[in-house]
Amino acid sequence: MSTFVYYTITPQPEKNPVAYIFRLFSETCGTTDCLETKAFPIRNPNNTQITYGEAHLYGQLIVSEMMAEVQS
Repeated sequence: MSTFVYYTITPQPEKNPVAYIFRLFSETCGTTDCLETKAFPIRNPNNTQITYGEAHLYGQLIVSEMMAEVQS
């Protein structure tokens, strides 16, 4: 049985976003489950990449943690 854990980050709304929405998914045996949804509000509209970077770092850390649990 193999398990894949991955995430997506999407701006909401797409034009002039006010937040990035992080979603964590787990896929096992062809079944995909959304494990977590988290909003990262954009605090500085002139530099949205900072917030995207925070969401991306969170995703990397949580996926790493989940995969360590799956492998043990």
